[in-house]
Amino acid sequence: MQAIRKINNNAAICVDGKGRELVALGKGIGFGTLPREVALADIDRTFYGVDEKYLGLIGEMPEDVLEFAGQLADVCRATLSYELSPNLPITLADHIAFMVKRAREHMVVQMPLAYDVQQAHPAEYRLGQMAVRGARKTFGVRFDRHEATGIALSIVNSAITMSERTARKEREVAALLEGITQIVEGELGIVVDRASFDYARFATHVQYLIDRVLTGKPIATQNEELYDEVVASYPEAATCAQKASALIERRLGGTLTQEELLYLMLHVNRISERVANK
Repeated sequence: MQAIRKINNNAAICVDGKGRELVALGKGIGFGTLPREVALADIDRTFYGVDEKYLGLIGEMPEDVLEFAGQLADVCRATLSYELSPNLPITLADHIAFMVKRAREHMVVQMPLAYDVQQAHPAEYRLGQMAVRGARKTFGVRFDRHEATGIALSIVNSAITMSERTARKEREVAALLEGITQIVEGELGIVVDRASFDYARFATHVQYLIDRVLTGKPIATQNEELYDEVVASYPEAATCAQKASALIERRLGGTLTQEELLYLMLHVNRISERVANK
C-alpha cells in the first residue's frame, strides 16, 4: 500500500493494490516524505469512501477515540439492516470525543428527545447504550445515560437512503465513463464532443456495460469467436478496450469477458470513425 498524503503523523491518505483511495491509521505512517510504500503490518485501521471534508477531523481526533469509533461503526454495520455512510466512523468519533470532554468536565447535557428516539429507533438506541458502556471502560469516565440518545441519533443520521445510493452510483458511473472517454481520446488522438448523438450512443453502451459488471451478469452471445479477428482489424480500439477494462477493474473490482471487450472495441472504433469523418 502506498501513502500519498499526510493527515498527521499517524494518519495518511493511501492507495491500495486496486488503486482505491482510503484513510489509513497507524503509528508513523504519515511521517516522513510521501509518497512511500507502507507495510500492511504498520496499518491499524482503514476507512474507505470518507468525504474530503472530514479529513481535517481525522487529524484532530485522538487515536483511541478513532479506534473506538471504528469498532463501534463495525458493530453498527453488522447489526443494522440498512446501509450506513462511509463517514460514520468519523462522525461517531467527533461525537464521542465531545462526549468524553463533557464527562471529564462534569457537564451534563439533557436530551429532550431521549424517549422518542428510544421508541422510534430501538436497535440504534441499544447500540448507543452499548457504546456508552464501552466508552466508560475505554476512557475511564462516567457518562450520563442520555448520552446513548446522541450516539443513536448519529447512527440514524448516517443511514444512506435509496436516493443517495442512486445519486452516488450515478456519480461513480459518470466518473468512470469520463475516464474511459479520456482513454479513447488519448489513445486515438481525437476529441469527442460530449454533446453529440454519437457520444450519447457510446455512453449508453458503456453505462450498460458498467451495470453488467456491477450486477455480475455479462452478455452471452455466440460472437466471442470474432474476438481475435476484431483485435487484428482494429488494434488501436483493442488497446483502448484493454485500458478501459483495467480502469473498470481498478474502480469496480470486476473484469470484462472477451465478449464484453469485443463489443467495447466495436463501439470505440465506431465513435472514432464518426469523429474522424466529421
